[in-house]
Amino acid sequence: MALAPMLALAATAATAQGVWVTAPNMPTARDYLAGASAKCPEGLHGTCVYAIGGEVLVDPATGSTASSKKLEAYSPASGTWATLPNMKAARLASAVTTAPCPGGVKGDCVYVLGGLHGDSEAVIDGTAEAYSTETNTWLTLKPMPTARTQAAAATAPCPDGLGLRGACVYVFGGGPGDNTVLTSVEVYSPATNTWATLSSLKVARYAHGGAAAPCPGDLGLHGTCVYAIGGSGATGILASVEVYSPVLGEWQYAADMPAGRTLAGTAAAPCPEGISNGCIYTVGGTSSTAAPVVPANTVEAYTPVTNAWVTLPTMPTARQALAAAAAPCPKNKKSNCVYAYGGNNGTTITAITEAFAIEGGHSEHKPKPKPKPKPEEKPKPEEKPKPEPKPEPKPSNPPHAHPSTQPGHHPGNQPGNHQPAPPNDSPNDLPLDPPADAPQEPEWPQGPMEQQEPQTEPAP
Repeated sequence: MALAPMLALAATAATAQGVWVTAPNMPTARDYLAGASAKCPEGLHGTCVYAIGGEVLVDPATGSTASSKKLEAYSPASGTWATLPNMKAARLASAVTTAPCPGGVKGDCVYVLGGLHGDSEAVIDGTAEAYSTETNTWLTLKPMPTARTQAAAATAPCPDGLGLRGACVYVFGGGPGDNTVLTSVEVYSPATNTWATLSSLKVARYAHGGAAAPCPGDLGLHGTCVYAIGGSGATGILASVEVYSPVLGEWQYAADMPAGRTLAGTAAAPCPEGISNGCIYTVGGTSSTAAPVVPANTVEAYTPVTNAWVTLPTMPTARQALAAAAAPCPKNKKSNCVYAYGGNNGTTITAITEAFAIEGGHSEHKPKPKPKPKPEEKPKPEEKPKPEPKPEPKPSNPPHAHPSTQPGHHPGNQPGNHQPAPPNDSPNDLPLDPPADAPQEPEWPQGPMEQQEPQTEPAP
């Protein structure tokens, strides 16, 4: 496993709603990559940010590019990037989400679905594979019913009535090529290893954002919903947002984005201070409809509790075709960050990684209750001296003594004094960091770690 050195974190923008910090660059510059967060593999700690596949520059002289198999993970706890096993197939513009692993494999997997693959980057892919954070290996899955690229994915409870159970992987929209844009929606149940087709999106879209978050209550929805945000369609760049309820089994419109954007990074995370429940963040992308493309540095958050959007501090580096994921902030597991990494600025593919620290988004910690005041102690009445008892006559032949308690009996050692914490079944909750006094995990078997220099390369 190769690690990139930790760079000094630098604050770049600040408001009451959060601050941007600069994290170490990815080892490999790429755009059109897939991004997700999940538990770190053995050798790293806590929750990691994963960079998967994408488009890389092959020949700077000619500007030729190719799809990539690379998997890299950033550990906020250690402040380093690690190189992990490659995907089985090179791909870019894939859909990605984190969900329970299939086939009895323990823990969570990072699912990578569809995309473009091959040196020509022209083959539309319907294959799917999943990276197991427990085994540090890739699993081959049943292919999607519909091959698609530039689709979106999210994890939410399975819909009713289809024989699926547990948490499901939703894949929606995208394009099969030939200038066709999809409205179709398909869902995969890891528990049953089954794909099913759901009701379609209202608007065909690709290069859009996807996430799972609390449902907007003012639309009469409850529980966890799946969101399709912005992207491109037949009419150009979209600002519309759709929300799917697994309970109702249908899509409906939510509040539009302030302005249409495509090729943005999207992630669900705790809301900024003053806003309750979970939020969906969109970072970067572009609103350009013609060349030259002008990447955006816009950052906005959708709040389901109000069914409205709020504008946040702009990203330091404007870019499109980037990835986004939510995880603890660098070197600070008590704070939540939205990471924006990779992409291009219209001409150059980048490895830049920046993180938006959400002020007030400390979902893991609650304020401690104030201690109750102790009641005033009343003075004890003065005790009168007791007369000494008269000695009893001793029998001539005393009986054998019998103790009233057994030796070694300690009431405090009885079982049942401590109750285990209830399990957390939510597929959307991030795993927690290990305690500070936990034993160190073994090093990777690949040999001594090597430092890698971050790359920034010109785009075709």
